Order: sequence, then structure tokens, then C-alpha cells
Amino acid sequence: MLIQNSALHDNETCRRIIKAASEEFAQHGFAGARIRSIVDAAGVNLAAINYYFGGKEGLYRATLGFLAGQAMAAFPSNLGERRGQSAERRLHRLIYAFLDGLSSSGAESPPLGRILAHEAMAPTPQLDQLVEELTRPQLERIRIVVRELAGSRAVEADVTLATLSIAGQCLLYLFGRPALDRIYPGVVGGAKARERLAQQITRFSLAGIAGIAAGQRNPAPATKASRSVSSQQAPPSPPKKGRWRGH
Repeated sequence: MLIQNSALHDNETCRRIIKAASEEFAQHGFAGARIRSIVDAAGVNLAAINYYFGGKEGLYRATLGFLAGQAMAAFPSNLGERRGQSAERRLHRLIYAFLDGLSSSGAESPPLGRILAHEAMAPTPQLDQLVEELTRPQLERIRIVVRELAGSRAVEADVTLATLSIAGQCLLYLFGRPALDRIYPGVVGGAKARERLAQQITRFSLAGIAGIAAGQRNPAPATKASRSVSSQQAPPSPPKKGRWRGH
């Protein structure tokens, strides 16, 4: 299990090592990270890595577990429960928590977000556990609320794609922050940016989900173009002579 309460996190030396490792892994990924840079930044000797973590891979696991645990702490399992709140309000809370767990108030993206970007480009054996313990639970909690908003008649594929669209909007603002700050200065950053982004993503997503729900209640009639495409894809006519049998 990647995310767990570890006594290592309560050890001051380990915390310094993990803090230094977070930045090194975030900047260079697992393969490019240098243990020497980590121990120098943490103010410890090389032997401390093997003593506390068993080596570079163990340190990487501990670092991911610590950072993912922080992200999940902002995304508790009961966050999407009704508790007298509307589905719209719960969706907003989930989106805010998603942003909060992977973002920071500084100009640079937080370590976990940058490490996940490295994992997306060059997966390590830890990616499977990250998906199961961090990404899947977050998406499923959002998906439950999307399903409620879209209605029981909405097809599963539409609900799933709407959920992924919400996550995609969040990830754009998180991972694209350096570029977006250059294109639209002051829009993504700032003290109130997280709430502003959460409100924008919520409004945009609710409109899209409403469209899905309306489409299921009142399916659009086939257009002339769609009928033309359908006719072009019709199966061939049976031969004139003899009996045609489909297989």
C-alpha cells in the first residue's frame, strides 16, 4: 500500500529527506533524480537513504506515499455525500478539493503534480498504485455526483466522459500554470484563484451535464447529413440469384 501512516513521517530527519526528495523527483523524475542532490539538500549523509528507506526506490515510494496522502487528506471519502447539500454544491466541493490537493499558492506547480506529469510520460512501477489509491478514488467520487446530475437515463460512457472532462479542466490549470501565466497573467494565479477556478469549472461542467441530461430526455432527430452517412454505411444488397444467407 502506497498511502499509509508511517512512523518515518514523524521522524525529523526523514521529513527533511522527503521534502528534499519531493523537489528532486518533481524536477527530474525518478530516473533523472540524483541521490547526492537529495542528501545535500536535506543535510544528511548517503547512508541515511539506505538506513531509512532502503535505497532510491524505497525513498521514491515513501515520497509518493507522503505526497499522495496529503492530497487525499484534502479529498476525504465522505466529501461527495449528500448531507443535505445539493448535487451542484457537492460537485463544487469535489472540484475545489481536487484542485486543492494538487495545487500550491506559489508560482510553481506543487511537487506531486509535477511528479505525476513525469509518471505520465515515463511510468514507473509505482504508477499502478498511484492510480488505485489516488486517481481512481478521486474520479469515482466525482463520477457519482455526475451520475446523479445527469439522471438515470444517461449512458455510462457519457457520465464517464463528463467526469474525465472535469478532471481534465482541473489538470489543465494545474499542469499548464507556467504557460498560462505567460498567456493570461493574473488569471490563474493569485490568492483567490483556487476558488475562482473551482467556480468556473463547476459552472462550465454543470452546463455540459445539463446538456447530457436534456439529450437523454429529448433525443435529437436524425439530421439529413446523419441519414446520408447511415445510408452510405448500409450493408450490401443480397445477390439477385439464389438465396442470400448472412453469416
